[in-house]
Amino acid sequence: MKLSVIIVSYNVEAFLTQCLISVDRAIRNFSDQTPNSPLDTSSIEVFVVDNISVDGTCQMVKERFPWVQLIENSDNVGFSKANNQALKLSEGEYVLLLNPDTVVQEDTFSQCISFSDNNPRLGGMGVPMFDGSGTYLPESKRGIPTPWASFCRISGLFRLAPRTEKLNSYYAGHLSASENSQIEVLSGAFMWMRQRTLDEVGLLDEDFYMYGEDIDLSWRIIKGEWENHYFTGTRIIHYKGESTKKGSLNYVSIFYKAMLIFAAKHFEGGQATIFNLIIRIAIYARAAISIVRRVVSKASWPVLEGSALYLGLFVLLKVYSDYTGIQYDWEQALKAFGIYTGLWLFVLWLFGGYDKPWIPRRVMHGIAVGSLALIAGYGLLPEELRFSRAILLLGSIWFSAVVVLGRMLMGGWRLGAKPTSRLIVAGESESIEIKKLLGAIEYNDERADATTVISAKEIGAIEDVVRVHRIGEVVFSGRDVRATDIITALSNLVGKTVVCRIAWTDDGSLMGAGGPGPDPVTELDRAIYGPSARRTKRLFDIMSSTILLLSTPLLIISGRSKWISRSVRVISGHATWVGFDIPPSKNVAAQRPSIIKPFDNDDDRVRERLNLAYARKYNWFEDMKLVLQALLLQSVN
Repeated sequence: MKLSVIIVSYNVEAFLTQCLISVDRAIRNFSDQTPNSPLDTSSIEVFVVDNISVDGTCQMVKERFPWVQLIENSDNVGFSKANNQALKLSEGEYVLLLNPDTVVQEDTFSQCISFSDNNPRLGGMGVPMFDGSGTYLPESKRGIPTPWASFCRISGLFRLAPRTEKLNSYYAGHLSASENSQIEVLSGAFMWMRQRTLDEVGLLDEDFYMYGEDIDLSWRIIKGEWENHYFTGTRIIHYKGESTKKGSLNYVSIFYKAMLIFAAKHFEGGQATIFNLIIRIAIYARAAISIVRRVVSKASWPVLEGSALYLGLFVLLKVYSDYTGIQYDWEQALKAFGIYTGLWLFVLWLFGGYDKPWIPRRVMHGIAVGSLALIAGYGLLPEELRFSRAILLLGSIWFSAVVVLGRMLMGGWRLGAKPTSRLIVAGESESIEIKKLLGAIEYNDERADATTVISAKEIGAIEDVVRVHRIGEVVFSGRDVRATDIITALSNLVGKTVVCRIAWTDDGSLMGAGGPGPDPVTELDRAIYGPSARRTKRLFDIMSSTILLLSTPLLIISGRSKWISRSVRVISGHATWVGFDIPPSKNVAAQRPSIIKPFDNDDDRVRERLNLAYARKYNWFEDMKLVLQALLLQSVN
């Protein structure tokens, strides 16, 4: 066997298809095979290691590329471990670790094999890489990321003299991109190595989950007295990170943590200290930028709508003043408008009016409650802040118009619009029944042809399914999926613009907080892990804990001093008053331990259903009743 090609895939079906087509052509070119003849893999073998993709990758490989040796992992084991799985099975004289978002030339394998055969000390090799637009990728050749090289790269200093070794050793800027040369670091996107070299220096270090493993192995190849070459006799396309979001804070964190592992492994003394300092500064700087972007993004709509409301109130009072002849103190009026605007925006935020997807019911409830609160409390305001209830009434109409029309014109909001894609979590037969149930409820629903189905056993991958298939609505089977799993899934979907529901096909009823009721498809937009419910729950925790702490003398006198420490834990965010135990999820904020359990039942199935009834439609009033009951009876379950 001359060559073993190893590709690790993770939800990149379309890119992997292109990649394998190009690999097929490169194999045929090496073996002098015709395009339509059966592929001869006696000299070149190909492995695809799939890290539990949910986009149909494995099925595609089996159907279109049966000559590929497919390894299907049950977990996402990371890049290094997945490559090592295939490396241990490979039999080629040479090994190529190839990214799935690459396209190799027809002559790539033949040219690389010829060059490697003519350079017996070649341990590793890289080639020129170009992105999808034809731009040369500087990471095609790199140097060891010393503290100085890393500083120049992270700070952007290398751009001042990109062709010098002094400032751009990270990208080996002193070496020509069009000439063969020896380099220090290979790219993990195309990492050609001699099998005998790997036998001596070892496989990929599995401490690197993703990123950094190519630098580590490249450096070990050189330290093992082998050579790394940059070969310009062929080229590849690398779409560059299509299977990862390189601008995300998660990517930045994984990448820089990998650099810290590399530094701890290969640097010593002051060099390691400096490198760690540079990397940690970079992590904090990128995290700060990400946080600022998130804050700006979240604040943009409240600021825009608040400004429009404030200006509208000013114009309304000016027109009203001119019409009635009443003269107002405009300095006080401007202050009052600020208070009115702030209250309207706060109530809209509290009711989930700024949570995406924008749900009309939440938006209109927020505007209506804010307006009623202002109008009802008008008489309680100081005299200098009172002008006319007519201004408040007109202001509520104006605010409604600003929010609805503004979001429709500028935010692409469509009233009555439904998600265009749906995910059903159920068994095969149950999913058919759910489709029938939904079809009966929602006549002529266009989502019937855009429905993805996964089983209850696959619910752990629900985030990936939602992201890959761009799901807008998730429907859980109330019969096939455990209540605990539904609650965990809801916590993992926090922050996603997705609508969640539960379909009950067994008896068409749901045991809710008030008892059984006809509810074949239960909406979960008020579920406990939704942004609005979490805000309300946290506000209740803070307010109730504050009241209890202010009542410290009474608690001590009545023998309820334990409630003081409990209140401190709750108000500090280390606990919540009411909650239930579910398996750990990625949403750490939602996993605060609870002081009081909403239900206590020895039957696991009954307890799960009761917990779901509590979680699916959160109401702070239920929490208040449970806290008062526990406080008066001095019972905490």
